[in-house]
Amino acid sequence: MMEHSLNHCLISRDHYTNPWSDIGCQAALKFAGQYLQRAVNDASDSEARDQMMYAATLAGIAFGNSGVHVPHGMAYSVAGLVRDYRAAGYPQDEPMVPYGMSVIVNAPSMFRFTASACPQRHSHGAHCLGAEVKGATDEDAAEILAGQLIKMMKATGIPNGIGGVGYGETDVEALTKGAWAQQRLLSNSPRTIVQFRTTCAICIAAG
Repeated sequence: MMEHSLNHCLISRDHYTNPWSDIGCQAALKFAGQYLQRAVNDASDSEARDQMMYAATLAGIAFGNSGVHVPHGMAYSVAGLVRDYRAAGYPQDEPMVPYGMSVIVNAPSMFRFTASACPQRHSHGAHCLGAEVKGATDEDAAEILAGQLIKMMKATGIPNGIGGVGYGETDVEALTKGAWAQQRLLSNSPRTIVQFRTTCAICIAAG
């Protein structure tokens, strides 16, 4: 849920922005940058967990007024086609990719793809999460944000891309079919998705 909230804010920041959503997104991202690792890795850290619950509330308000896009569209097939993956801390009787995880494993690759449409907003999102952006150019935005997300994912035990939850190149067609059906989300992307199979392949390669 915490990773899900973080991703909501990043996606809302680079989509149909408005002052109301921007305020909530920026605040929630700053809370995530400061408290996410503590909240995930220490269940007794009530300060961090309280702050992340507040961040999740802000994220919900923010994305409710601006929408989300590609990582959420891709998450449907990542979660729905799972074969063998079982996440630590969840019931182990059935394979499952938790929804927040199914969203965030797509995010670094997708933000590399969308950054060129609004690089300054991507850089600012990374800065809110704690990345150093001084002296960065628009061309650096994609890797700065992707790198910060990967750093936070590693620190909180999130698998490395969709390859980390059991998918490979032979799954591209099925993943594409499931994601392509989510047009209400894909159409929100700041960059037009014209060949979604390629995007899926990029995500797998990133894993």
